[in-house]
Parts: sequence; C-alpha cells; structure tokens
Amino acid sequence: MTALSIRYLADHPEAAPFLGAWFAREWGDGSEERTAAGYAGQVSHAASADHLPICLVGLLGVEPVATATLKFREIEYSPEADFWLGWVCVREDMRGRGFGKALVGAVEAQAVARGMARLYLHTPTREAFYLQLGWRTLGPTTADGRPSTVMTKAFNGAGQAAQSRARQSP
Repeated sequence: MTALSIRYLADHPEAAPFLGAWFAREWGDGSEERTAAGYAGQVSHAASADHLPICLVGLLGVEPVATATLKFREIEYSPEADFWLGWVCVREDMRGRGFGKALVGAVEAQAVARGMARLYLHTPTREAFYLQLGWRTLGPTTADGRPSTVMTKAFNGAGQAAQSRARQSP
C-alpha cells in the first residue's frame, strides 16, 4: 500500500470538493453553508501554506483520504483561545488506520513551527480520540448551535512573539 503523504491544500486545490463532501456528510444540516458546495468554498479559503487558515490534506497517491486545518479563532471561546485545530476528517472507508492521528500531528507541528504555545479544538463526539493524543478537556460549549467539548494542548518552548506575528497574518 502507498504511504500517506501530507500536503498543503494549496498544492492540491482539486481536493477541496472532496473535503466539502466529507464535511457535509459529517456536519451538514442542509443550510447553504453546510452543503458540500458551501464547505468546499470555505475550505478553498484555507488553501495556503503561509497564513491561517492552513488546510493539510492526507493523500494516498493522489487520492485524498484525510484532512485537518490550523485556524485562527474557529469559535469564540475565550480571549486567549486564538489558534485552533479544526476540520479534522478522515474518509469513512479509511478510518482506523492512523490517518486522523497523522493529520492532527501534522497540524500540531505546523503550530509549533509558527511558535504557537497552545492550540484549541472543539468536538461534538470525538473527545476520547483527542485525549489519546495528549489533548486536555476544558469543558462544554455550543458551536454552530450544537453541543460540543472544547479541548486544548500546550506546546513547550513556543514563544509569545511568534503568536503575535501569526495573529497578524492576513
């Protein structure tokens, strides 16, 4: 089997419609922004390697199988909750192979490389998955009108100056 390759969506924009379809199946509610086309448009705005949001795509050969995104203020939670892991999704037939773990790790590495000291995420149903990856539960919230759990992970050695620079990125 071909090994998983993690790339920027910016280098594989053709993957955006696939990601949009996955997101609609996972989180869609039929509203315009939560359809496959709506999500594809949103994720296309994360096609950058230089500034947030930065979407990563896991590929087997040329086939997208997983994704995760480094975001700025995915939801309003608290004043210090600037940087978020979001849009973590693995294609249904590819789950259980470690691809989600690999994409989460790749986003964490992106955060550390940019000097971010901490990331946040919210999840309606996958708290146990993130706990296994070293994330800590902060508590319940409501995101997009749905119950969710906010979690965080700190990274040692990441500096405040780099956080300030990242916050100023377009």
